[in-house]
Amino acid sequence: MRLVRSSGVLLWIAGAVVAWANKIITTPLPEVVEVCVGQDTTICVYANPLVVGDQLRYRWYKDGTPIAGEEGPCLTIRNPQLADDWSIYEVEVQSYYISGGGQTVVTGTERSATTLRVYPPPTIISQPQNWSGCEGQLLTLSVSADGGGLSYQWYKDGQPVAGANASTYSSVASVSRHNGTWWCVITGPCGTLTTQQVQVLVKELPQITQQPSPVAECVGRQVTLTVAATGYSPLSYQWYRNGIPVGTGTSYSFTIDRTTEGEYWVVVSNECGQVTSRRIPVTAYLPPQITLQPQGGRWQPGERIVLRVEATGKLPLYYQWQKNGQDIPGATSNTYVIQSATQADAGRYRCRVWNDCGEVWTSEVTVDITVGVPEVSAREGYSLHRIVPTPTASAAVISFTTPEASAVRLILYDLYGRAVATLLDEIVSGERQFIFQPERLGIAAGVYSLRLETGGIILTQPLIVVR
Repeated sequence: MRLVRSSGVLLWIAGAVVAWANKIITTPLPEVVEVCVGQDTTICVYANPLVVGDQLRYRWYKDGTPIAGEEGPCLTIRNPQLADDWSIYEVEVQSYYISGGGQTVVTGTERSATTLRVYPPPTIISQPQNWSGCEGQLLTLSVSADGGGLSYQWYKDGQPVAGANASTYSSVASVSRHNGTWWCVITGPCGTLTTQQVQVLVKELPQITQQPSPVAECVGRQVTLTVAATGYSPLSYQWYRNGIPVGTGTSYSFTIDRTTEGEYWVVVSNECGQVTSRRIPVTAYLPPQITLQPQGGRWQPGERIVLRVEATGKLPLYYQWQKNGQDIPGATSNTYVIQSATQADAGRYRCRVWNDCGEVWTSEVTVDITVGVPEVSAREGYSLHRIVPTPTASAAVISFTTPEASAVRLILYDLYGRAVATLLDEIVSGERQFIFQPERLGIAAGVYSLRLETGGIILTQPLIVVR
């Protein structure tokens, strides 16, 4: 005698314990079975009868259609093809017994199903291609492959690239990170493939590694401006002066003068971009140039004599006075002073002026030491007469003669050789006389030298103003 199943209940029948199980299938089929094309695979279900003494019966189905001849707990799927992808395989397990009358009595039925995934071996549809571009551009490497469940890993120079695990790798191009040999390894459940190797060339933007330096040099000398730069070759260089193109190349040489002074810079460029150097000054230093020549003349013994030169040019300027062609010891400033003249001071004087850029000589002047004031200072038909009266307090007569119409200047100098006043500057012919009034001209009391200058002729007469 058998009882209807009641889950988890124990009954005493004819002195024996009969047990009922909670489920027939103890280990169901997996949810998904993955196989490669043509790869046989076996799936199994594990079950126990509901009641001790029952038997188990298995029926297998594919997409709801019974599979003939398959009546065991395991099913071998032979030579699966892509057409079998996503097929549903199902097993029905029955627990039953045979009654005394020979009839089959089913005590329970359970089903378990799985989905079959059929993958082809991976194949590469399109290979990655070489890439060339500039820093900062978008670098993209791509591969196209067929096959299910594929994973990707990109390699650079034999090392896996972190995070590069998709069919396309994209990044902002960098010389240090990306230059090299790349490939991709494609892995799937049905095999592994490696793409062809490709070259990635990231072209470096130009960068200046050594800036040009400021230049200050003497006029007429050769100077060179240089710059050092890195970047993808070829690099081109264009120099500018005050915004105007002037030269090309890593260095630019020229002879410095006032026309080449200015502000310079260089632009370094390649196919990816350009960079501009700092701006530097180029200064031209001048050799000395005389702007005021010393003035000679006649002095009386005991008078103070001042010979003076003024010059321009690159500082510092250096001076050396000579008398009769010989250096005067200690006479190394732009002014040479004889505090109390003697006959020994008479002679020819000149001054050498120099700096780092060159030298120049003043004109040679004559210093005469005479006793008393000469009545006439004359040369080549020109004469400057003694000023009457000398000394003078309020007015004096100045007279001179020229042999022909000449441009004449009468200039009053102090003892330092500095021009105090220009008394006359015009064309004169023959004898000329006029009144000198020191107070009206604002001339202070002191000892002066009146010079008549015409062409290369200089005549002098002393002039003393008293109050």
